[in-house]
Amino acid sequence: MNRPLFALVALTAGIAGCATAPPNGAAPVGPSAADNHRIKVSQVGERLELPVAANDLTLSAAAQQDLSRFARSYNDGGHGALMLSIPSGGANAAAASRIAQQARLILAENGVPYAAIAGSTYDAAGADASPIQLSYMRFEATAPECTPMWRQDLAHPVNNATYESFGCAAVANLAAMVADPRDLVSPRDEAPRDAGRRATVMKHYREGEQTHAVRSQDERITVSDAVN
Repeated sequence: MNRPLFALVALTAGIAGCATAPPNGAAPVGPSAADNHRIKVSQVGERLELPVAANDLTLSAAAQQDLSRFARSYNDGGHGALMLSIPSGGANAAAASRIAQQARLILAENGVPYAAIAGSTYDAAGADASPIQLSYMRFEATAPECTPMWRQDLAHPVNNATYESFGCAAVANLAAMVADPRDLVSPRDEAPRDAGRRATVMKHYREGEQTHAVRSQDERITVSDAVN
């Protein structure tokens, strides 16, 4: 066998060896390797209790601040209804019912839709000062645990397989940066279309007029004008 032919055969064998599927379930480079590291998304509950005494007429300043912060946190990542539960049967039932209306107004003032506040009661018979309870659900992202790089031999991979923590750092960074982990579970609803603008464009189209916005003279500047 002459040398050029021998070199070609050796090169082909080397390429075929690299392309051989790795044994023992080792993951090749590709999407399947990155899928070894996944973000865990779970639902967690947030809860706030507002103390109410039997003779209270309004929420304290501290309670109002806590309620405002709770409303903002619901707007940032809350999903579903915001439950507002009032004690019934206890010594402070009348005061709790009265203060619950103030709590609804504070929530609405902080951007919580009034329709999103779901009212309920719980049995507080025999109690003197049961609190008003507020709660909602949110999603939480948990990053995968990445194997430290110093524990892996990156210089001598077996069968050209990926190392254990391949893609893990990118997934962990995504879990830390995502604003609302629910986006990792399902897409958000589409915003409503601008029906008014669509009607305007269709009106111009039917009348044979231009459908795009009218440009000012400043928007029609030429390169030569700009240089001058």
